[in-house]
Amino acid sequence: MTSPERETVPASDVGATPGPTTTTTHQTFLRQKTFGALDGLRALSILAVLWHHTYEVPTGWRATGRGFLGVDLFFVISGFLIVTLLLRERDRRGAISLKGFYIRRLLRIFPVYYGLLFALSLLFLTVGKNANMRAGFFDDLPWALTYTSNWAGLSTFLAITWSLSAEEQFYVFWPPLERFAKGAAVPLLWGLLILSQVIHFGLIDGWMASLGFTPHQPEFLRQTGFTPIMLGVLLAHGLHDPRWHARLAGLLHLRGTAVVALFVIVFICTVAPPDLTGWPRFSLHLAMTVLVGASVIREDHLLQPMLRLPPLVRIGMLSYGMYLLHMLCRHGCKTVLTKLGLVQDFWLFPATLVVTVVVAQASFQFYEQRFLKLKDRFS
Repeated sequence: MTSPERETVPASDVGATPGPTTTTTHQTFLRQKTFGALDGLRALSILAVLWHHTYEVPTGWRATGRGFLGVDLFFVISGFLIVTLLLRERDRRGAISLKGFYIRRLLRIFPVYYGLLFALSLLFLTVGKNANMRAGFFDDLPWALTYTSNWAGLSTFLAITWSLSAEEQFYVFWPPLERFAKGAAVPLLWGLLILSQVIHFGLIDGWMASLGFTPHQPEFLRQTGFTPIMLGVLLAHGLHDPRWHARLAGLLHLRGTAVVALFVIVFICTVAPPDLTGWPRFSLHLAMTVLVGASVIREDHLLQPMLRLPPLVRIGMLSYGMYLLHMLCRHGCKTVLTKLGLVQDFWLFPATLVVTVVVAQASFQFYEQRFLKLKDRFS
């Protein structure tokens, strides 16, 4: 789960002059420099992931065990925002600067990610030589270093880097297509989306079995895959294009659509079977796409007051660091709580949340911002 660009989204020049296919709502969307709800949605995503990794007590409400879906929502946000930035840059400048894009991504993602891997490697090579996790950590490290962990089953807390790997592969593959393919990008996107569902729904299990995969492998493609990222990309293209914007606005521009989409997500999480493979997972991805679309197409939707609450905005801003650091914070909190006799998992979630926010804030303020300030040169 990486953090898409948080800076102001440049207004597009397209649609500034009314024409036969442009609408007032489309012009307003293109001129929108910030999407005020996205930090709140990021916060909901990371809070769900923290809940999933800390609250282990079984409950009667099945939805409480679906926190891993926070990554799926973050993927939709990332696909939408990254491609919206690329499309608006092309409108302003006539082309997309891949150099500028990759330098901005590098400055946002690499320092804290590789800094953490370096610090942990140093720890296990020195004071942690006898740690139980040492051997597993160094077995998993090559996958994490190369952003390929989504294709392997890691055994340590580095397993969470699977989502970061998926995002990085998206960054490597898709922006050049937007830069060079142009008109072919959307048809190709539809083709990849269909192929992803063919794998997800198990329609070519026989052929994949001949390649050595079991019915549940590779797990990444069978579950989340790239589907939510691609739906976010499709949403970006749809809202950017005046004709498709007019079609989508009939649903997304209603003030209550975001609330309905959130309710649908909770409802599916509650009634769906333990195995979400197939229509339950795909339906959740569609509902998440509607939630993001309804949250960005207008600023005064009914979820906006909640999503703009200062604590949620702050957590959303820190979501990338929180995702990277929360498993280490969880381990420290569980160790301390056990020593204090507070062994119930009820205490683990709030303790991990508080510590993770504090540590992520310190990382952001004293370390990450040194690199983020350099991004302005490539905006």
